[in-house]
Amino acid sequence: MSTMAFILNNVDIFFCRAFFAFMAIIPSAEMLRAARALLGWNQRQLAAAAAVSRPTVHKLETRGATRGENARESGDNATLESVEAIVQAYEAQGIEFIEATSSTGSGVRWRTPAGRIGDDPAEEAVQRKL
Repeated sequence: MSTMAFILNNVDIFFCRAFFAFMAIIPSAEMLRAARALLGWNQRQLAAAAAVSRPTVHKLETRGATRGENARESGDNATLESVEAIVQAYEAQGIEFIEATSSTGSGVRWRTPAGRIGDDPAEEAVQRKL
């Protein structure tokens, strides 16, 4: 292999890694449900915290159950925006989404050893999402 080919291959690898490093995790329906269970929230509480509707939370937590699709495959920008809002609500509570590696699976966990860092949404905000 020539020196130029070696450099080009390494540059390609660098740019691919840099590109994927900036991509956010699109959590699966199972990951979203697990994060909600970790907080002990119901769908209305999550909807209030993320400023989305309760049917949107339900849709995202059950998406692909029969068709095997995820938010990225659906191409629905509203869905992607809703997932982003929900992920931000979870992150504000101290939850972290973990990507799968070659030796471990994907999942959710507390970002800090102390666990939860936020508060439950106010009762009046939850009532508005009914």
